[in-house]
Amino acid sequence: MSSYERVTVNAPPEAVVSVLRELLGARGFTEYAVVDHGRDMAAGGHPGHRAWTLIFGNPAAGAKLLAQDLAAAVDIPLRLAVIASGDASEIVWRDMRSLLGGVELADTFTAALRSLAAAADERCAQ
Repeated sequence: MSSYERVTVNAPPEAVVSVLRELLGARGFTEYAVVDHGRDMAAGGHPGHRAWTLIFGNPAAGAKLLAQDLAAAVDIPLRLAVIASGDASEIVWRDMRSLLGGVELADTFTAALRSLAAAADERCAQ
């Protein structure tokens, strides 16, 4: 069983990344980075991978997590990947329980990731 969860979105990955960035801002998340793996790999002579990682967080939620265990800093900020899948895309995230164990906040973080993916899928379907 994979620790990755996926939502297929019937839109090109560039559009999905754009929608996710809008949703993150609208929901009050702090965007830390958007990594364009394909661009970076092509620049290094290895083209072909159309994939992005969005790195974002909520400092208040992160503070709650770190108050329980400072070592959890390795698992935050949160990440969503967007990968090309034929003519569509997949939004991929890791169930935070696989990283944070039984920490109650893991469920909250995973729910936030699921909600963002579902909202992006809905918005791209319009």
